[in-house]
Amino acid sequence: MVRKCLSLLALAVLSLSAVAGGDDPVVMTVAGNDIPQSEFEYFLNKNLEDGIDGMKTLKEYADLYVDFKMKVQSAVDAGIDTTEAFLAEYREYRDMQALPYMLDSAFLESVAHGSYEESVREIGPDGLIYLCVISVAPENSSEAEWNRCVSLVDSIHTVLAAGGNFNEMARRYSNDSYAQRGGEVAWMARSQLPDDIGGIAFSLENGTFSRPFISEGVPMIVGVMGHRDLGTYEENRDGIYEWMQGELPIMNEAKRRKAMEYAETYGWDVTDQDSAVMIMDSRLEQIIPEFGHVSREYHDGLLMFEVSNREVWDKASNDREGMEKLYYDNPKLFRFDEPRFKGMVFFCKDEDVFHQIESAVDGLPIDQWADTIVTFNRGKSLVRVMRGSNETGLFRKGQNVYVDKLVFGEGEFQPMPNFPYANVIGKKLSAPESIRDVAPELSEKYQEYLESEWLKRLHGQYKYKIDKKALKRLLPKK
Repeated sequence: MVRKCLSLLALAVLSLSAVAGGDDPVVMTVAGNDIPQSEFEYFLNKNLEDGIDGMKTLKEYADLYVDFKMKVQSAVDAGIDTTEAFLAEYREYRDMQALPYMLDSAFLESVAHGSYEESVREIGPDGLIYLCVISVAPENSSEAEWNRCVSLVDSIHTVLAAGGNFNEMARRYSNDSYAQRGGEVAWMARSQLPDDIGGIAFSLENGTFSRPFISEGVPMIVGVMGHRDLGTYEENRDGIYEWMQGELPIMNEAKRRKAMEYAETYGWDVTDQDSAVMIMDSRLEQIIPEFGHVSREYHDGLLMFEVSNREVWDKASNDREGMEKLYYDNPKLFRFDEPRFKGMVFFCKDEDVFHQIESAVDGLPIDQWADTIVTFNRGKSLVRVMRGSNETGLFRKGQNVYVDKLVFGEGEFQPMPNFPYANVIGKKLSAPESIRDVAPELSEKYQEYLESEWLKRLHGQYKYKIDKKALKRLLPKK
C-alpha cells in the first residue's frame, strides 16, 4: 500500500509539468525545465496585488522566478524530493487540497438533504432541548448504598430549590460522564432519550429542573437550559457537511462517483470504480489546472524551504567564524545610522536606591549588571529593570519612552506606579563597540551574504533563458 501511495504521488508530481495543456507558450526555461505561461502567470497573480504595470515589473518578477526555480532544482538534485519526510508532508497537504475536486458535490448535497430530512422526522414537533443531568449511581448493590444515593439526590434538589447552581452541584456530586461538564449533555431530541427521561425533560420550562426520580436504577435530576427547533437546512448545512467528512462510506462513495464521471469524460479504460479513483488521483493536476498550480506551489515551496534551510538559515545560525569574518571585513555594513543607548533603565522606590545601584555596577561588564541588581531585591522589591533589544542592552531611538527622554531628550513618560524614580545607567554609542552590539543586524546580513553567494553558484551551475516576447503577451492590453 505504501508503494502504491508513493507511486501515485510520483505520478502527481510528474503531471505538474503538464498542468496547463493546450495553448500555453513557454515563457522561460530554467535548468532544462520549461516554464509555461500559466505557471508564471499564477505566480504573478499571487504576488502582484495591483496588477502588472509594465515590462520592467514583468522582468523583475521573471528574474525572481528564475532564482526560485534554480533553488528548487538544487533541492531536486540533492534528492530532497525523494526523502520520506518531504513526500509525507507534501502528500498530506496535496491530498487535503485535492479532496474538494475528487468528490461528487451533487451526491454529497443529496446525502446532506436526506440527513436533514431524517433529523426533522426524528426530532418531530417537540423540537430540541439543551439537557443537563445530575445522577448518582450506586457503587454497589447494597441497600445502604442505594439509600445513600437517594438521600444525596434529595439533598441536591433541596439546594437547587434554594437557589443552588446546577453546574456546580453536578461537578461536585455527579458520578456520570457529564459531571466534569457541569452536567451539560447536549441538544437532544425526544427520540434520543429513554421514554421516562424524555417525558420528564420535555415537560420542563427553560432554566428549570425536575424533582428527583429513578431511571434504570439510578437516582437523578434533569434540567433544561433551552428549547429550539432544528432550523432550516441552510442553517444546518455546514454542520452536516462537517459530520459527513468523518463518514468514510459517504466520502468514498462520493469519490467513486466523481471518478466515474471523469472516466466517462476523458475516456479512461477502467475496470472498476476503485481503479477510476486511483487514476483520478494521479491525473488531477492535469484535469484541474487551478489545482495543479496550487499543488506545484506547495511542492516547489516546500523544496525551496528545505534547501534554503541547508544553504542559508542553518549555516547562518551555526557559522560563528563566518559571521565574525563578515563583520571585521565589512565594518561599513554595521555602522549605526543614528546613535544608540547601551545600558539599562531602572525604576526605583527612592532616589537613594538608584545611586546605590550605580555604585554597585560601576566597573562591571553590562552582562553582569542584572545579577548584581538582584541583590537589592532580597527581602523586598526595591528596583525593576528594563533591558534593550538584545543581551547587551541596546536601545534605538523611538524604542523606549524612558530612554528617549532620559538619553535622547525627546518625548515624555509617566512614572511607573510604586517605582516613581526612573533613570538609566550606560552610555550613548555612535558606533558598535563589539560584534555583540550588532548581533541582530549581523545575523541578517550574514543570511543575505550566504543567499547572494548561493545564487552566484546556482547561476554558474544552471542555464536559463527568458522569452521576452512571451513575457510581453502578459502585459495588459491597452
